[in-house]
Amino acid sequence: MASFKGSASMQGIRGWSDALLPAECTDSFDPKFILARAVRSEVIDRLAAERAEKITGSDQPVLFDATERATFLEAMLSEDRKAFDTTVDEMALRSKPFTQILRELITPVLDDLGQMWRDDRASFMEVTLATCRVQTFVCEKLAATAKRDRKDEVHGNIAFARPEGESHTLGLTVVTECFRIDGWTVMGGVDLEIGDGLWSLLADNDIDVLGFTVGSAMHVPPVAEAIKQAKEVSRNRDLVIGIGGYCAIADPEAIKTLNADFVAIDALDAIDTAASFLGKRKKAQE
Repeated sequence: MASFKGSASMQGIRGWSDALLPAECTDSFDPKFILARAVRSEVIDRLAAERAEKITGSDQPVLFDATERATFLEAMLSEDRKAFDTTVDEMALRSKPFTQILRELITPVLDDLGQMWRDDRASFMEVTLATCRVQTFVCEKLAATAKRDRKDEVHGNIAFARPEGESHTLGLTVVTECFRIDGWTVMGGVDLEIGDGLWSLLADNDIDVLGFTVGSAMHVPPVAEAIKQAKEVSRNRDLVIGIGGYCAIADPEAIKTLNADFVAIDALDAIDTAASFLGKRKKAQE
C-alpha cells in the first residue's frame, strides 16, 4: 500500500493540484466537498453477476479484462502524478466508448477500491486521491463526448436526494455530473437529505424528475414515504420519480414496493430513461 506522507501528496489534499479539473467542470464539481463525504463507506457498489450478465448479453465485445482493471487501479493509487494520465493514454480510454468504460472498467475498479477501504488495505488519503483522479477523468470524458444529444431528446430539470444516513454517495455524484454535463439543470445531490429542504425545493421549482438513491433495504421505508410526500408537495403535478443506488440491483423486490416511475442501474441508464419520460410528455402535449 502506497504512502502519501510527502509534501506532494499534502499539496494534492489542500489544493487538488494532482487532478486539475477541465474548465467545463470547475463550476459544478468540488472534489474536496464531494469526496470527503463519499469515500467513507463505499464507492459505487454493483453486483458483479448482474453486470457480467448485462455485458455478455449485448452485442458489444468486452473491452477490459481483469489485467487491465488491475492496471487502472494501480495507476489510480500511484504516488506518481503522471502515472494515471499515462495509463489513460496507453489504454486509449479517451477514444473508447464511454458507456463501456463506465460499466466495464470504472465501476468494477471503484468496487475494488471501495472494498480496499473497507478492509483497511487502502488509507483514506489513498482512496480520496484515487477517486479524485478517476472522477476528473469521468468529467473530462463526458465533456469531450457531451452533449450526448440524440434526436428529439428533451433535457429538463432534475433533483436528487438521499435518505438520512445514506452514505452511498459517490455513485450519486457520478449520476448528477452525468446529468449536468448532458444538458440537464440539476438541483440537490449528495448534500440534500429527504426533509424540509427537499419539500421546499419541489414546491418552489418546476422539477421534471426527482431521483432518490437507495443504498440498503433499511432505507426503503423512508423513501416510500418521501415519494408520497414529494407527489403531494410538488409544483409539477406530472413529477417523474426515479430510483437508483446499490439496493436497486441488490434487492430489486424491495425497490418494486416503492412504485417509482423507473429504476436505473447506472448513470447512463438513468439519463436515457429520464429523457424518454420527458420526450413522451412532450409528444403528448403537442
